Amino acid sequence: MIFLIVVLIISVFIFDFLPDNPQTAKTIDPKRVEELMAKIEIKESDKKEAFQDRYANKYEKYNSDNTSLKPIKLSSFDPNQASQAQLEELGMANWMAKRIINYRTKGGQFRKKEDLQRIYDFPTDLYAKLEPYITLPEKSSSGGSTPFTKPEVNSEIKTATTAPAKESFKPVAFDLNRADTNDLKKLKGIGSKLSARIIKYRDMVGGFYSENQVKEVFGLDSMVVDEILKFATIKNPSLKKIKINEVTAEEFKHFYIRPYIAKSIIVYRQQHGNFTSKNDFEPIKLLDAKTLEKIFPYFEL
Repeated sequence: MIFLIVVLIISVFIFDFLPDNPQTAKTIDPKRVEELMAKIEIKESDKKEAFQDRYANKYEKYNSDNTSLKPIKLSSFDPNQASQAQLEELGMANWMAKRIINYRTKGGQFRKKEDLQRIYDFPTDLYAKLEPYITLPEKSSSGGSTPFTKPEVNSEIKTATTAPAKESFKPVAFDLNRADTNDLKKLKGIGSKLSARIIKYRDMVGGFYSENQVKEVFGLDSMVVDEILKFATIKNPSLKKIKINEVTAEEFKHFYIRPYIAKSIIVYRQQHGNFTSKNDFEPIKLLDAKTLEKIFPYFEL
């Protein structure tokens, strides 16, 4: 019995020093290890990007929620006229009320109730509560009566000067990719700031392939978008293409693509070979179908 006990104790220490099963070592695929490392790196960058993108808004939101607990008072309001204090009384966070005020100071205007949802990150549940209380002035009462009910002494001079101006600024169909600020300012509701913002956004994405992309420009209300779509056309767009089978992870930059998603595309190409069609991008998990639909026209295979 003593001999058996000694053998058992010694065997425990011997098994610790035995080598692992050689068959399990052979099953390790270096390509699989590389793929797993890439996924870990992408997830880490994903967390960093999400933190950087949301930090400012979240901090301001939590700070305002913790410092000011104002009672909610639901009442009729005009989002074009309400002050920041009035917006906060309706249940809006401090940062959201500031965002609406900032939108108005930059030339934005709410022409129908749904335009309030165009404000970035506006809570859908809050809009559902406020929608019955949103009051907007009628078009005829707000802008139709006052400018034309006050005849002045120099009315003849005014009609003479304004008539040719209307003729020269009459909007006509134009190519959205070739238009300049002067072409856009001929449209109703578009001034120097909005026209320059549209041109800047067009250059930032590498040209428009669809007229509907103008809806993505910040600060355009629904009436301005409708006005643009009446006259804007796109013919033979010359987009700024990305050579997706040659571009490196450092060079791959586009407004529609987050850096970690761009990196995952390059890693996938390195592991599976060059892309030959749109379907080749579908297995990439981080690249959702909506983003692929938007970015693919800018790819050169």
